Amino acid sequence: MAKRLAVIIPYYNETPEQLQFAVHGIAMQMGTDFSKLEVIMVNDCNPETVVDESFTSRWPMLDIKLFQTDHNAGCGVARQVGIDNTDAEYVMFLDADDRYHNVEYLSAVCRVIKQGRYDIIMAPFYSDACGTDYYNWITHGGLGCWMHNKIYRRQFLIDNELRFHPDLKVHEDGYFNTITYACSDRTTIIKNVGVIWCNNPNSTVRRNNSEFFTGEMHTFMRAQCLAIEWLKEHHKAYQGTVCDVVIHAYVFLHQRLMEVEPEKVELCEGIVADSLAQYWDSAIEAPDVNLPTYWGDSLTGYQQAYWKSGEMVSESFPQWLERLGMKVPTLPDVRTFLKQGKHGMKGGERQ
Repeated sequence: MAKRLAVIIPYYNETPEQLQFAVHGIAMQMGTDFSKLEVIMVNDCNPETVVDESFTSRWPMLDIKLFQTDHNAGCGVARQVGIDNTDAEYVMFLDADDRYHNVEYLSAVCRVIKQGRYDIIMAPFYSDACGTDYYNWITHGGLGCWMHNKIYRRQFLIDNELRFHPDLKVHEDGYFNTITYACSDRTTIIKNVGVIWCNNPNSTVRRNNSEFFTGEMHTFMRAQCLAIEWLKEHHKAYQGTVCDVVIHAYVFLHQRLMEVEPEKVELCEGIVADSLAQYWDSAIEAPDVNLPTYWGDSLTGYQQAYWKSGEMVSESFPQWLERLGMKVPTLPDVRTFLKQGKHGMKGGERQ
């Protein structure tokens, strides 16, 4: 009989001693019928990490299955191996270095699964922020590109051919969630905080603090270009994604306080001008996208995420587009919104 839920754990550098905390957190869940749950652990082709029956036998109540990728391809491919090797109704992901926040999270998830055939179930989560003299938890909402706070109906993924891109080792989550969000109109957000995104300084994302985000912004944009290509071919509703990525690039490149290497700026602007320009004209003129509303919502989100300092360089959005040789939007509300900066933008020179 098919399981109700599969928890997929990709891993690479973690030792069995480190992995046991994630698995033990699953075994400690209360009110969960373990006969309807399976744990799928996928080694991203690291021969030095040995997880075998001597490891899985520590939790006899759990149905644990072990797999390995053909080559080191990143956590997205490892997650896809897990999806392809389960027949569970829903799949969810837990990074090897993360933890469940409470012992009733999986029972809450299973209750929502019983309520209706949601394509995507999301939950808020905590991330920890550590310093020499402080330790804080930061609360994140259910949306965003993160994988560890979402549960996906497996048949929905299969029916829509939604898969992790095999060529993306980083920002694979942004690609995957961009295409899944576009294909689903049945999502829900539960109140239960599910996961603690632990501060592992050796992880790809956490290493060197914010350098990952500044240094890999061009990779994020390439991943989004791949998502746009997929949507254009399979779903057709790609205009909003084009606008969102271009605005994201503008906000990122024009923050005064963001230190971005000149070659990274050139890479990002080249992707906008070369890869996204081919969709830009049709995107800003698409009749099925209410751009003033869409962009207003997007900019509000960016204000909350990036503009707390309220300081941006003086080049306006239309000026930036014109410099890159892209059509400047003619919608009055959008032009005014972006040019005058009604959501906290201030002039200033890049320092």
